[in-house]
Amino acid sequence: MAVLAREVEAAGVEVSYDTGVDGWRSKGNRIEAVRTSGAVDAEIRADEYVICAGIWSQNIARDLDIRIPMQAGKGYSLTLESPASLPRLCAILSEARVAVTPMGNSLRLAGTMELCGIDEGINPVRVRGIVKSVTAYYPDVTPAQLGQAPVRTGLRPCSPDGLPYVGRVSRFANLSVATGHAMMGMSLGPITGKLMAEMLSDEPLSCNVEALSPDRYA
Repeated sequence: MAVLAREVEAAGVEVSYDTGVDGWRSKGNRIEAVRTSGAVDAEIRADEYVICAGIWSQNIARDLDIRIPMQAGKGYSLTLESPASLPRLCAILSEARVAVTPMGNSLRLAGTMELCGIDEGINPVRVRGIVKSVTAYYPDVTPAQLGQAPVRTGLRPCSPDGLPYVGRVSRFANLSVATGHAMMGMSLGPITGKLMAEMLSDEPLSCNVEALSPDRYA
């Protein structure tokens, strides 16, 4: 992601960090501007707009009376720095539903799917479940070591039918949506970006996206 940020900025993209969306200005079937808040409150005008904000997309779209139902599926991860025994390969602990990923000199342990709404709080019961599972598979990793590992959470955007929302909305001619990828966001990010680039450039699409319509629950 750091490399991607450098590449797009080198290509002339302006990136605004710590900037919130406060609302929209529209006229007829077109969006005229998005109101933002941050270091400098402003309106951003564009030819095309894409809502691509994970689980928060539904709140951003709601201000336009567009319904994109999703539920947040919270996942947890622990990162163990410099463990005594570091696996060479990634692994899925199928029964425990935990992913094990070596990252440099660290070991990332992640799992669970907690339906919780937009809540980034940490549930210690969920964390204990990951710790118990990992120590059963990897005896060299102890509960004491994992007790020192930082815990992070992430909210997966899950749609009712398990399919993402990718495409234009019918209500506005210059508004598109790309969200709802649940647990497959990193895997499906490249093809989603390719499809959105094709749509915004009025090029033939690489595949049929009718089933992914953002209007299917309108």
